[in-house]
Amino acid sequence: MARKREILVLPTLNDCGGDLTKEWYVEYAVRNPHTDEMKRFRHYKGFKKLKTAEERYALGEQIVADLKERIRTGDIPFMEKKRSYQDELIYAAAAKRWGAERESMICIRTHLSEFLEVKKTEVIAHSFQTYRSKLRIFNEWCELEGLDRKHISFVSQQHICDFLRHLVEVNHISRRTVDKYKQILHGFFDYIIKVKQIVLENPVHNIPRMGEVRDEAPHPIPSRERKMLIAYMRKHDPQLMLVCLMEYYCAIRPNELRLLKIRDIDMEHQFIRVPKDISKNRMTESVNIPRQLLKLLQEMELEQYSQDYYLLSQGGNPGPTSLGKNSLRFRFDRIRNQLGISPVYKLYSFKHTGGVELVNAGVDTWELQRHFRHKSIDTTERYIRRNFAVQSKKLKDEFPDI
Repeated sequence: MARKREILVLPTLNDCGGDLTKEWYVEYAVRNPHTDEMKRFRHYKGFKKLKTAEERYALGEQIVADLKERIRTGDIPFMEKKRSYQDELIYAAAAKRWGAERESMICIRTHLSEFLEVKKTEVIAHSFQTYRSKLRIFNEWCELEGLDRKHISFVSQQHICDFLRHLVEVNHISRRTVDKYKQILHGFFDYIIKVKQIVLENPVHNIPRMGEVRDEAPHPIPSRERKMLIAYMRKHDPQLMLVCLMEYYCAIRPNELRLLKIRDIDMEHQFIRVPKDISKNRMTESVNIPRQLLKLLQEMELEQYSQDYYLLSQGGNPGPTSLGKNSLRFRFDRIRNQLGISPVYKLYSFKHTGGVELVNAGVDTWELQRHFRHKSIDTTERYIRRNFAVQSKKLKDEFPDI
């Protein structure tokens, strides 16, 4: 890696070799973040009227000291003064130990933290963690490349390509993951352009397609494997079985289920309300409870618990605290692996499995859209094309022999 270049040269006195007939001055230099070139600054004022070398040296020392103090406090050309901010990129353990409030010159880390503060109010907690983890990695790369010491407008399209290419080459990330990075970074620079108004052009444009092409979508689980999983969970982990059945019957996502409360389940009218503060699409919507799941929920006697309790909590029962965001996935993966079932089947697969069964049962697209809480019928049609084959009895039973 190339040696980091200095961003400033501290002030020094140029005494012209002690020649009193020449103009003495104090000089320092600062790197211009917009051009990446060093810019020199000279202070001549006051030297010319002084007639002795002793007087000029004393003035020079005073000017150098004053300029160094200004530099220490951030009052130098091209550089914004230090400011306090909440560091949203710091890891939780470090924040707990040292606190998250920081003071520094304005740099890419401060801009990223401010952007994350905005996103925290706009997206659900799970999505916010995705934003933070990916922007944290981008910031680490920028610091290694020295971009943290430059004005943010210096980040170019080439830098974005280099960053993504590095992730692909070192971490072997998929094309889908690369696209997620592009989406998040584009949103960040849009914020810098429209809100901060300190950049004129979004550098996340014309990015070549890169990343490994993988099928990462959860596969619908075949009947045999489903029965193995449900039987094992019914005996050893009834809470996880409830999660899988609610995914299957109600198409509620695992992360939404983790934050669902007793009050969101209307047993009288047989529907579940998914509030906007936990819903992926940030909209409060309701889904019907099929009879099979309704019977299981009735057996749980939910009315005995506080309405503010989480449906899924510690000890396998409803309680005042939610489960950790990875708890359910880890438990499912452990059981799946123990049963020798393929890792292509994930916890989220139960939602897709329910979709397959509904399509095969002849449920129309409009009903499926409402059930899956898709924003538009187009989204549902794309979902069907991506996940299901066309169900045609004629194709299956009457295809001409070869």
